[in-house]
Amino acid sequence: MTGAGRRHPLRGLLIAQFTGAFNDNAWKLMVALLAIRAVRDRMGRAGPGFEAASQTQTTLAFVVFTLPLVLVSLPAGVLADRFSKRSVLLAAKGSELLLMAAGTASLLADPGGGLLPLVVLGGMGAQSAFFSPAKYGILPEILPHERLSAGNALLEMWTFLAVIAGTAAGGWLLEATGGRAWIGALLLTGLAAVGLAAAARVARVEPIRSEGGLGRRVRGAWAAIRGDRVLWLAVLGATYFWSIASLLGQDVLVYFKTILHASDAVSGVPLALFGLGVGAGSLLAARLSASKVEYGLIPLGAIGLAAFTFYLGMAGPGFWGALAVMALMGIASGMLIVPLEAILQWRAPDDRRGSVIALANVLIFSGVLAGSLATFALSRAGVSSRGVLMAAAVATIAGTVWALRILPEALLRLVLVLLTHTFYRLRVIGRAGVPASG
Repeated sequence: MTGAGRRHPLRGLLIAQFTGAFNDNAWKLMVALLAIRAVRDRMGRAGPGFEAASQTQTTLAFVVFTLPLVLVSLPAGVLADRFSKRSVLLAAKGSELLLMAAGTASLLADPGGGLLPLVVLGGMGAQSAFFSPAKYGILPEILPHERLSAGNALLEMWTFLAVIAGTAAGGWLLEATGGRAWIGALLLTGLAAVGLAAAARVARVEPIRSEGGLGRRVRGAWAAIRGDRVLWLAVLGATYFWSIASLLGQDVLVYFKTILHASDAVSGVPLALFGLGVGAGSLLAARLSASKVEYGLIPLGAIGLAAFTFYLGMAGPGFWGALAVMALMGIASGMLIVPLEAILQWRAPDDRRGSVIALANVLIFSGVLAGSLATFALSRAGVSSRGVLMAAAVATIAGTVWALRILPEALLRLVLVLLTHTFYRLRVIGRAGVPASG
């Protein structure tokens, strides 16, 4: 690794992750909004019929993106362990560049969207599945343990900053380019090229494990997850969180488009503010965690997410009030997801980390898929978008209570975190002399 690489080991990875997350969200939103625009032209922009049809089209876009994540994650984890994780990152970013070029061509041929943009969206989901276990698995290989929480916080912050920019840009690009949506796709293609160049600057690492097929690796990863109670609960917690987040992300888009009548240009702003909040919550989680993995923050984030979500659905504030609530929901989510991701990387065995993360991703993305389908099912049952928000809040509280019953020490750690950062301010001297384990 070069001197610059030693000083900034995460720089290339963060840029590559930012560009990938930006393109994923911008393209997904562009595809969904093109479909909603077609529904509006056919049915008008008012009434429950428009809301239900918009939920259907949004569900289709979210499912097309998520399903490859479920199907490809396991072989992606095997590749992340068998080959250098840097090589896997480069291959994924190269695929992203080709897919964005194909998306540009599809919109040039049919500015109204159609089938080809959905195919490209599915391909983006597949390449993200290959990228994910490599990006998370490489962190402990290029960072010392005491910097793992901070590294995760940076990765989550830049991820959700990309979500902010990408989600906001998707709608804006459609409106700014008018009937020439291919120009927006061309800009995404250029960003994919930047991400590929950045991935080439990630430190070279050796393959961790070279033997074992897919079945053996899956069995080994499952044994590792089930054999560690904290790791198992972290996987369940991450799956539950992302199912709720998927439900909320899809429903909020429809809520702002159909109830608050947001234009295409600002339709991505609510989710962008949610992402900004996640970035702030991630930094706050890193600060409160200091040099350790602090899972006492998980119940605090879950309670905050449930409270703000319920308020949004119950009170139904106007456009600006809803935007403020979305940012608060994001802050709570950041404090929830950072310790869950850190636990997953910290507790996974070194020689099976890629497979463990990949298997966890299968469960997590299955939760994302379930969240999208749940939104669709609730809509078909006649539940309004505000009702879906309140249902999500109740589900979050129920999951938090269940988790605290199984792992009550998380509540105790939460109390200690609050006390040591409010009434009893502690200053630790010589923290570097305390071993991370043992």
